Amino acid sequence: MSALERERITCSLSTWTGEPGCCQWCNAEITSARRRTWCSDPCGRAWQRNHIWRFARSAAKRRAKYFCERPSCDAARRDCEVNHRAARNGAGYGPGCHHHLSPDSDGRGGLEVLCRAHHREITTAQAKERAALRRAARDAASAADPGDAATDSSS
Repeated sequence: MSALERERITCSLSTWTGEPGCCQWCNAEITSARRRTWCSDPCGRAWQRNHIWRFARSAAKRRAKYFCERPSCDAARRDCEVNHRAARNGAGYGPGCHHHLSPDSDGRGGLEVLCRAHHREITTAQAKERAALRRAARDAASAADPGDAATDSSS
């Protein structure tokens, strides 16, 4: 079983239980000989809309009517970008539950539409937070082993 199939089984939006011959979105039996993954086009599109970045991004923009979702923001209508509520931290944009349009109960996923200024503001804050965490980890590691720091400075 592939990693993608495992994710489809554990997805909170999908009802698929992993049974072969069943739709990987609604778990209905697939009766068509030409279909292997989904029982119908609407099931396939529903999965794509919540798991594949280009479809999820388009759906999020349509949901927000192409406006920034921040209150009192008056950015131009088409000047919008889609942001993952939970930072991807360089994890890429491959298929997965991180593209759910709304956050799951466990916090995965959730997309919001923002103007470029708000998106830059959030992304910058996330980058600063990651840098502070890296700095704290580096400082903790050097404090835990002061002998290496003394040896390095005396060389």
